[in-house]
Amino acid sequence: MPRKPVRSPAELPQQPETWGLGVIPLRYWIGNEDEPPRRPWVVMIVDLDNGLLLTPDMLEHAPVPDEVRAALFKVMGKPPKGAGRPRRPAHLLCSDPDLTAALAPALGDLGIACDTQPLPMLPEIVRKLEESLRHGEPENPGLLSVAGVTPKLAAGVFAAAAEFYRQAPWVHVLNEQTFRVRFPAEGGRERIAVVMGNAGVEYGLAAYNEWADVETMFLGVDDPAEAVPQHGGMVLFYETLDALPFDDIDALEQHHWEVAGEQAHPMPMLVSRDIDRMQRPEAQDLAWLEAALLAIPGLVNDHLAAAGPGDYTPFETRVTVATHAGPAVVWVSYPAGILPRAERPMHESDLEWPDEEGEEGKAVDALPFFDRRMMEGEMAKLVAEIPGAKLAGDKKLHRAQALMYKAWETDNPAKRISLAHQALSISPDCADAYVLLAEEEADTVSRALALYEQGLAAGEHALGPDTFEHAAGHFWSLLETRPYMRARQGVADCLWKLGRHDEALGHYRELLRLNPGDNQGIRYLAALLLLDLGRDVEVLRLLKQFKEDASAAWLYTWALVLFRQHGASAEADRRLKKALKWNKFVPAYLMGRKRVPNRLPATIGIGDDDEAAHYAADHLNHWRRTPGAVPWLESHL
Repeated sequence: MPRKPVRSPAELPQQPETWGLGVIPLRYWIGNEDEPPRRPWVVMIVDLDNGLLLTPDMLEHAPVPDEVRAALFKVMGKPPKGAGRPRRPAHLLCSDPDLTAALAPALGDLGIACDTQPLPMLPEIVRKLEESLRHGEPENPGLLSVAGVTPKLAAGVFAAAAEFYRQAPWVHVLNEQTFRVRFPAEGGRERIAVVMGNAGVEYGLAAYNEWADVETMFLGVDDPAEAVPQHGGMVLFYETLDALPFDDIDALEQHHWEVAGEQAHPMPMLVSRDIDRMQRPEAQDLAWLEAALLAIPGLVNDHLAAAGPGDYTPFETRVTVATHAGPAVVWVSYPAGILPRAERPMHESDLEWPDEEGEEGKAVDALPFFDRRMMEGEMAKLVAEIPGAKLAGDKKLHRAQALMYKAWETDNPAKRISLAHQALSISPDCADAYVLLAEEEADTVSRALALYEQGLAAGEHALGPDTFEHAAGHFWSLLETRPYMRARQGVADCLWKLGRHDEALGHYRELLRLNPGDNQGIRYLAALLLLDLGRDVEVLRLLKQFKEDASAAWLYTWALVLFRQHGASAEADRRLKKALKWNKFVPAYLMGRKRVPNRLPATIGIGDDDEAAHYAADHLNHWRRTPGAVPWLESHL
């Protein structure tokens, strides 16, 4: 059967009807991981006389008048089922005067009068559509929804946040280096301010009401709910536009609030264990936040004086800042308190934290699928099976070590710890038993250090002085030396966490002397520590010692050290070009175009994005703290 020809709008019968038309952006975001999020637009056409919704035509962009006219003509020629026969109305009302002006000539040629008139029913229809897309969840409230919060106050917070972002105090301040901020200076609210962003993961400013909550966060939590301050607080995150409540997006456009960049839209909110959904700060909270955002960057630049590697001299001062309401005095002291570094958790929590998609992550209390210590156990078995081979040394120690190889193979944490204790009951010289207990049973850095030191002493006793004299230079090639090497690295790592940098460096150097082949990757730790200490000459010496290393960590660090010493020299440029050729993904992290993931990839590939993320996690601040380094890097892209 032949298809009916499509009639043009001029061929359609005209009815004495009035239609309404509006073009409305949805308060909803669409997109996937490979493309930026965007707001869809809906072209809404309604038969006002008969109360019929003729079309909600959805587009992924703001439609131009030609697209709107095409949608209108389409619904004239083919109305939806139940909306009547094809026809053209006598009158069209548009909610937007610019759209009326654009459509009027073409509609006039069809005998359709076109006028502008508010159409409140259209936004209401769209709101119901948005509610359906959100599955009934309410929208997050905007700043201006809070009583007493004016556009001028919000503008002041946005401007202060923009300047805070540009000043980037997180380059110089760790999140454990806290400030007490009182505003107004005399008799005002005092909070503990924590600058976020040093790790390159999440940027912003957190404000705790009580010091006890800061200690809780620093010392770790056993339940994700405990991460929320018991005594309440406030936080300002920097986000992309799509993370803001739509009321804030509308106000931002209407009032022209200041924003420092695409990833720097400020989102302040209150945090408390009693709050089950987003709650926005009250006026006095935002006034405090504005003052703190204005005060802290200047104090970081002008008042922080180095007091040894990675720390600063305490101070207390008053500063005047230019708030939205005029000059105001802020009282600030540093540090807000002394955190017990030795009691810091040795390892990250093994709780199940939600992943980026909001799904529960897998608990990490099991060992990785592959642990090279398992392979050592198989090697030890092969050696023992060689005809005529005899294991030298203490037989009890061999039995204990066999238990440790068994422990590495089990994925049950309690079983692993039990086997380690059994091994020590057989031989107190079993260094690997202390290593496992330090890794899995010790809950603080100080307790882990004590166990690693016991393992170090046990390993030294088990090996004896002759081994150190005759095996130096190829230590790792002997299976029996590896528990000692693991224990010594554990000691060094703990000393570093405790701020005992020179002692840690001494252990790293001794490990490299015993095993110049560096099967443990000690050179990366040593280079990282030397960079933290600003000892570039020693870093360069280490880089040259392992000059064949072609990893991103080595190539980019080599380029950076040369730039630090001689600026954009020919040699520095050559090294940087080599690094860029090896891994093209690193610059995005170093230039701030991409954030370091909250969870680093478990493995890395050759020259891939995972390798870049790992490098940025360790070295982002070495680049950011070197004047001119990031622009120099960018100039070579």
